[in-house]
Amino acid sequence: MKNLSFIFCLFLFPVVSFSNLNTHNIITVNLPMDAVTVTIAAKSGGKPVVGAMVTIVTKVGNLTIGAAATDNTGSAAITVPTYGNQLVRISVTHSMYRENSLTDVVLVSGTTYTLDLKSKTETAEDVTEKAENKVDKIEEKTEKVENKADGYEQDAETYAKNKENAEKSQEQLRKEREEAERLAAEKNKAAEDKQKAADQQLAAAEKQVDEAERLKQQEAERVAQEAKKREEEAKKRKEEAEAREKAIENSKVQSAKEQEEKAKKEAEDKQKEQQKEKEEAEKKAKEQEEKAKDAREQAEKREDEAKDRAEKEKEAMKEEERKAEKEAEAKKEAEKEEKEAEKKEKEADKDQKEAAKKEEAAKAEKEAAENLKKTLEGLDKEQKKIDKERKDLAKDQKDIDEKLKKGKNVEKLEKKQEKLNKKNEKLDKKEQKLEKKRKKAIKKSK
Repeated sequence: MKNLSFIFCLFLFPVVSFSNLNTHNIITVNLPMDAVTVTIAAKSGGKPVVGAMVTIVTKVGNLTIGAAATDNTGSAAITVPTYGNQLVRISVTHSMYRENSLTDVVLVSGTTYTLDLKSKTETAEDVTEKAENKVDKIEEKTEKVENKADGYEQDAETYAKNKENAEKSQEQLRKEREEAERLAAEKNKAAEDKQKAADQQLAAAEKQVDEAERLKQQEAERVAQEAKKREEEAKKRKEEAEAREKAIENSKVQSAKEQEEKAKKEAEDKQKEQQKEKEEAEKKAKEQEEKAKDAREQAEKREDEAKDRAEKEKEAMKEEERKAEKEAEAKKEAEKEEKEAEKKEKEADKDQKEAAKKEEAAKAEKEAAENLKKTLEGLDKEQKKIDKERKDLAKDQKDIDEKLKKGKNVEKLEKKQEKLNKKNEKLDKKEQKLEKKRKKAIKKSK
């Protein structure tokens, strides 16, 4: 919400008298009075300060001629309808930051005055960020401990399995060797067949992907061009609306004291809300830290148990391996051959799966491109309806603008303008939703 402060004009007529031999000379200086609009930006560490109290006070007389609270962008726009180029002080205050001021300033219309505030205490965002970093470190350590525990458990299972294999008899090892040789031959043949099928599948998939990419690129370029055009039209409407709003509001006069109280209350409300957010963030951060510590302790306990079990299983496995060492020699050669065949088969399986995956992806890409086109066509129809409503509103706007130039029935025209603005805002929201749907559809199709 743009904060505008309209005040009574401050007329300063300095009177200087000189006394000499009972003769008084009075010099009167009439200062030229013009309207001036300035923007005050409050920042801290490069970030906007929301809810700060901004006041403009004259150096002579210490009178407040403008006041407002900063909005969500950290800015406050203040308009002084009549200003005589006198020196002023611009002050910015906030309960969570140290006050800062610009002194002996001559206001220049259209100028933005930026003041940097130093924080008195941590904001809710700072507390949350520190807590998240702390929890991340604890969770990172917990994850490492859990990974170690998983490794120990896996080692224990491996040792147990190797122990069982070592307990087999020499005759069993011979049978397994023969079976391994047979499987190796079968897997070599299967690997060759799968590799051939995978190559064919991959070629078809790449062709479909190229077609889908071309279609998506074509639709994305069209949507981008239309979005840019709508964005320019929206910017133009916004500028026209701001000009009309300024023309209407300049016809009003509001007490500087009332505006200052209103801005002060708004700033205090926002600052209280920020303080509450900080307290909630601190509470939440403490809870997250406690949970992370508990998880780490559980992981460390699990790591110790898994490590003990792995050591025991490892010792048992070594004992059995020593017993079966001689019987395992004959099996090693067969297993080696089987592993080579298995490796070839796995590579072929991998190529075949990759080809199948690319083929599925290509089909999905093509389907996504077709769906994108249908979706965008539907959204284009809705856009045409909005464009038609825009034209009707433009006619009403032209009528209001012509009547405003005459300067009659300003309040009545203001109400009409407000209604027209609301209609335009509704159309803006509809258009924004359509734009989001377009972006979402394009993103989804990628």
